[in-house]
Amino acid sequence: MFIETDLHLTRDAELVAIHDTTLERTTNGTGAVKKHTLAELRELDAGAWFSPEFAGEKIPTLEEIAAFAREQDVVFFLELRADAAWGAEHALVAALRRVGEAARTAVLSYFPSALATVLKLDPTLMTGFLFSDPIPEVVEKAVAIGARQIAPEAPLATPELVAEAHARDLQVLTWTVNDPAEMKRFAGMGVNGIMTDYPDRLVAALR
Repeated sequence: MFIETDLHLTRDAELVAIHDTTLERTTNGTGAVKKHTLAELRELDAGAWFSPEFAGEKIPTLEEIAAFAREQDVVFFLELRADAAWGAEHALVAALRRVGEAARTAVLSYFPSALATVLKLDPTLMTGFLFSDPIPEVVEKAVAIGARQIAPEAPLATPELVAEAHARDLQVLTWTVNDPAEMKRFAGMGVNGIMTDYPDRLVAALR
């Protein structure tokens, strides 16, 4: 079992887990995440938009994610957003070293250059190449940058791609699969991981 979350860099070079580049949709704040300090972001309500019972929830920091992973014994897949501020790769590697949880995380990105930078800073990190459009020779490109995984969007995860990736010792994670029948199909295809909004459905389907 693993949890995937997106990371953004704050104005004072701290990493926080939030999906959007801006604050309006999922918090009571406004503007770009990268224009705010961590202290400013921590004053926001990041739960009320989803349900009243979650009112008062804060935007999580990378340190809090690491602590949760350790306490719950789960792996986190951390996506460096394509629009993250410059230096996010350095901040991520430094933070993982600081909290000592590099072995319990994998780093995902749509950008090969970001993954290459992460691996240059720490060659031991697990990295995965995300893509949502067909990419010629995607397996070769992933191998070339040192990635250990490819993460195609569900329509791109074909049996041929899975077989080619496995032949090059790459794991295959696919996303976002919410239909139980599709979950079973991808599991039968031999993918190594399925990202879903409904983990209970996935557990039931795999059983």
